[in-house]
Amino acid sequence: MEGRSVAVLLADLDHFKSINDRFGHAVGDNVLQIFAEVASAKLGPYDLIGRLDGEEFAIVIYDSGRDKGLAIAERIRLSFETAAADIEGRPIGGTVSMGMAIAETNLFDIAAQLAQADEALYCAKERGRNRTEIASLQLVLDRAQEAEQRGRPRPVAAASAPSAA
Repeated sequence: MEGRSVAVLLADLDHFKSINDRFGHAVGDNVLQIFAEVASAKLGPYDLIGRLDGEEFAIVIYDSGRDKGLAIAERIRLSFETAAADIEGRPIGGTVSMGMAIAETNLFDIAAQLAQADEALYCAKERGRNRTEIASLQLVLDRAQEAEQRGRPRPVAAASAPSAA
């Protein structure tokens, strides 16, 4: 396993509460199922996907460095955008924002990777949604500086310093 990387993605369906409020929970449930199906179809046999809470999913992609992980994330994002544009004849316009963290398998710590992916996910949301951001030390430092400039310091993820992927 040495030298192999793992990509950890956090995916959050954009404006999901609004979809539920406008179209009802049955359509919202359908949107969740569509995302799970679209994402699963883009993953390999050793990759994992699971719903964490509400409209948030975690995806673990084995043997995936930065470029491969980003390519898979973008395929998921674009496929979901197409699949969730119109559901049951209703213009849903579903999109997803994702944060990604990379770790070497011999250094893999799921809690740390999820914390880093979460930091990147917040950045994707802040930068307009419907995009994928990659966790890096620079991203964390930039976000902390931006928060400080706004006068609201944001604590840096406590897990560990993100890899410089």
